[in-house]
Amino acid sequence: MTSEANGSYAGPPAHVPPPPGWRVESVALPGEPRRMPAQDHEAIDAAEQRARLFTHWTALISVAAMFAVVIIGILNR
Repeated sequence: MTSEANGSYAGPPAHVPPPPGWRVESVALPGEPRRMPAQDHEAIDAAEQRARLFTHWTALISVAAMFAVVIIGILNR
């Protein structure tokens, strides 16, 4: 603390070696990964198609609503 008080740097702390016989803890190795369950590709494709259809219809309705708001705004000037 006294070295910091006068503004000088005392350097890093001294290196203390580990005690004799010390080792890094060993890590347990994981087992083989489990098999993934089979996927129903037809059901996945059908769900993706329904999601795509929903997204397209939502976008279409949103664009139609925006055009309606713009047209009503222009007509009410």
